[in-house]
Amino acid sequence: MTKLILVTGTAGAGKSTILSKIGKNTSKIKIINLGTEMLTILKEKFNITDRDNIRTLDDKNTILVRNAIMQKIIDSKADTIIDTHASIKQGRRYRPGFSIDELQKIRISAIIYIDATSEEILERSLSDSSRMRAYETLAEIDEWRSVNISIISTFAVYLNIPIYIIYNQQGKQDEAAREVLNITHEIIGA
Repeated sequence: MTKLILVTGTAGAGKSTILSKIGKNTSKIKIINLGTEMLTILKEKFNITDRDNIRTLDDKNTILVRNAIMQKIIDSKADTIIDTHASIKQGRRYRPGFSIDELQKIRISAIIYIDATSEEILERSLSDSSRMRAYETLAEIDEWRSVNISIISTFAVYLNIPIYIIYNQQGKQDEAAREVLNITHEIIGA
């Protein structure tokens, strides 16, 4: 049976960096970055070319695009890690990155939450000029991290799946990547 793992975290926590390290160490597990997949579709349909502008898309179109990607994941029948956000921050509003129905449809096996301190997230954000983050202060990051934990906890309870929390400390990305890879092998059995 196909296993799907949701890997999430607050923007800037380092989940994509960690998953790029894992991708180099395994060929049996497919890694899909939901934002990258969405951008591919949005370029064609809405002429959105900047990844950070995905969060400006209205709810209806966001769900349509996300559902198209979910169907693609289901059809692939491959063990897959989905790299995405638990929530999207739009000013003072937070929108869940997925609905429970969507996660139930694709039958998520587990959630891995990549975390870092708010200070580390802010420092990484300030040093990455290629991205425009949806926060500017430590208080905003603290709030977003709390919202994300609440959302994934709700998903886990409703879907009866485990949550793994991995701390991605500055300078220890290789250790965090090994932890995620070990968890992934435990879940998938690869």
